[in-house]
Amino acid sequence: MNSMMDGKELFDTIREIDLNGVIREIGRDGHALTQTEITALAVTGILGLLICLLGLKIIRVWAALTGLAFGFALGVTAGGLLGLNGMGMLITGGVLGLILAVLGAALYRVGVFLTVFVSAGSVSTYLIAPQDWIGTAICLAIALVAAILAVRFVAALTIIVTSIYGAAIAGTAVYHLLPVTGDAILIALCVVICIIGILVQLLLESRKQKKKSLQKAAEIREEKSTANEVERARAMMDNLDDMPEEEK
Repeated sequence: MNSMMDGKELFDTIREIDLNGVIREIGRDGHALTQTEITALAVTGILGLLICLLGLKIIRVWAALTGLAFGFALGVTAGGLLGLNGMGMLITGGVLGLILAVLGAALYRVGVFLTVFVSAGSVSTYLIAPQDWIGTAICLAIALVAAILAVRFVAALTIIVTSIYGAAIAGTAVYHLLPVTGDAILIALCVVICIIGILVQLLLESRKQKKKSLQKAAEIREEKSTANEVERARAMMDNLDDMPEEEK
């Protein structure tokens, strides 16, 4: 009985976490940031910048972290709905989180799908703030469509979605650390960071593609050089066969 109650309490606690409410409380007029809040905002801002600037560059790392967090939350939620106790919910979440983390890191396109799905879903949830199942369904649909398209258009969609997601996180964190107020300033911060993130990721991707092109060109030149050497050696052998014995 106690185990069932512990499981229900854990499930209710996780379900009732309201990050938007926490952010609103931090941004409330007259609210003085504590040292813990300042540290949390700074870490969050750095994490957001890394996602914004290096979304595609280290997609396997993001995929592993995303798969771990998403799988854990999904497993705990499923365990709560199935009536498991607290330890059973944690085990279910841990196992599912590890599975998705490994799949995301090992399989490139699975990692892209997971990262874009969670990123697009988080951004749409933040912007739409769904109050019923219809709003939730819209957010899930947006996330699913973006993730499916990202599997086909890996570079473009991943860069755009991770830049927006990272900019939203970093911009919000930086905004609450600055002694300024106003939605226009928050939006401006997010937009500027997003543009910088897209440009940086495009530059990194361009360098990566250029490096691949140079490596491919070097391989082709090496293959042609080897083929020419073989052809010259064969021609020399043919000439030797045609020469009189005295000249040999």
